[in-house]
Amino acid sequence: MLEVEATGARLGLTDTHAHLSYIAERLGRRAIDELAAAYADAGAMVLDPGVDYDDYPVRKAAFGDLGFVRLAAGIWPDAESIGDAEARVAALEAHLRDPACVAVGECGLDYHWMHGGPSEQAELFSAQVELAVRLGKPLIVHSRDAHRDTLAIVGPVASRIPVIIHCFGYDEEAAREYAAAGCYVSFAGNLSYKKSGALRAACAAVPGERLLLETDSPYMCPEPRRGKDATPLDIGRTYALAAALRGSSIDDLAELVARNAAALFG
Repeated sequence: MLEVEATGARLGLTDTHAHLSYIAERLGRRAIDELAAAYADAGAMVLDPGVDYDDYPVRKAAFGDLGFVRLAAGIWPDAESIGDAEARVAALEAHLRDPACVAVGECGLDYHWMHGGPSEQAELFSAQVELAVRLGKPLIVHSRDAHRDTLAIVGPVASRIPVIIHCFGYDEEAAREYAAAGCYVSFAGNLSYKKSGALRAACAAVPGERLLLETDSPYMCPEPRRGKDATPLDIGRTYALAAALRGSSIDDLAELVARNAAALFG
């Protein structure tokens, strides 16, 4: 089972977080053409998140005509965005009102790359949470070394809008806390890394109705290609491992994740 080929699309495997513009920058437009060919009849989706207030129109022009792609828009907590938060969130709202934009994000807290302080990051994050609530759109959350503060912000709204903790990086207890609050928990290729035992325990514990899988490509390429540039075509290995951890078949897991993603993103 763990030797599944990295052909997620041919297996109909949904990828709920892939940075297509970064993939194109690193691997060329050829990589996007390969995705388009592989996903053409797969019945699977790839969600392309935003990271900056003004990247949505560029990504929509590049990928919006691809039927398998869903687009989101959000602001990652970098120094420039934190320093200009009010203006950038105001500009972001116009993009979020586009019917083709299915979610807010990625946005959140990153205490590993500590741009600004926790309060400044929380201000930018909370403003986007408020937008998601007001517009009734799912919220895609980046959280690194910031579990408690993240949960404090998203917990109160997870019963009002869908909240996705993308590229989950904590332990089983944290996963259970997010799921209990009503959040979705999404696992990426780092699930396969040698020191990711806590992640694997978390993946096994998340209720099926709260589970998602992603690549976070071009990052987080699963073993045995760790360190290489990933694409959604690498997600097969993550599905295989997650299925083994959960005592499921890949087909049943694929149906589960596709159903959860469709409920969130259409």
